[in-house]
Amino acid sequence: MLINKSIDLKYPYHLAQRHTAPKGLYFNFLASEDPVLCTKNQYIASKKIGTHTFLEVSGSFEEDWSFAISNSQTTFWLAFQFQGTSSIRDIDRSTLNPQQYLGYFNTSEEITYQIKAGKVTMILIGTEIGDPGNFVLEWNTLQKDNQQTHQVFPPEKIGYRIRKVLELIQKIKYSPYSLHTKLGFHTNSLIAIYHRDLLEQQKSAQQEDISLLHRAKAYIYANFRNGEINIQRIADALLTSERTLYRIFKDHGLTVNSAIQTIRIHKGREMLRTSDLSVDMIAFELQFSSVKYFIKTYIRYFGHTPAMERKLYITLPEPKYNFKDEH
Repeated sequence: MLINKSIDLKYPYHLAQRHTAPKGLYFNFLASEDPVLCTKNQYIASKKIGTHTFLEVSGSFEEDWSFAISNSQTTFWLAFQFQGTSSIRDIDRSTLNPQQYLGYFNTSEEITYQIKAGKVTMILIGTEIGDPGNFVLEWNTLQKDNQQTHQVFPPEKIGYRIRKVLELIQKIKYSPYSLHTKLGFHTNSLIAIYHRDLLEQQKSAQQEDISLLHRAKAYIYANFRNGEINIQRIADALLTSERTLYRIFKDHGLTVNSAIQTIRIHKGREMLRTSDLSVDMIAFELQFSSVKYFIKTYIRYFGHTPAMERKLYITLPEPKYNFKDEH
């Protein structure tokens, strides 16, 4: 059903159209003459006001179902899940559980919402974006990727700040002149809060990444003599995934293999300075594939051979390790 020139709403076949709104609509500014698709216990209601579109879904459903929306202009949507579970078809990480919300861009394409059976209450607020560049200047966490038709940002918990703004929107009644301005103001407030929530999420993720990196380095230092140490063993020991570990090391200009090698080669320098072990034995203990490879690696790190190391340094304190010493 074409709701307006920007929203084409496709709804479940068993929902019948009626022109009187049921009692208890979330948005008070929806009037009885607005198109509402519903049965006695289920409904989908939508209204476009200026550059904003407000849509709500509520009811109890005995089976999984879906509805589709398409917009003719690039639109930034905020989806709020109060009850039930929904996701956008064919879009990874778009699942919303109860009391979560997320934002996404849709560029003039149809999206399909998949709804799990059970009691469902959700609302969507769409804002047409005439100039994505200015939009991002104000909210840089919502950077639009022009290569993607659908771009979904991480879900967040519906917290106190979001609830207060939604309550203000909920109380607004229809007015012929100021409604557009009021709704635009509060919608911008929702986007600003989402932007701040994403910033806080990013900071928390960065702190977790740094902690995991330090734990990975500590594990490598404790197990560097183990010839079978690799990214899989480290990930298993730290209860994380190889993909996460790879990303964190890459973000810091490292690889797991380079970190292992850095610790081994620095330990080799320490052993050369503080023990009488032969170069061959040190290379063996440090799990180098051959003495030749150990010497070649040593020269690459320190600029001279292991034999020269012993001539230059007789006894020195244990060095500090720098994971970026590799050239």
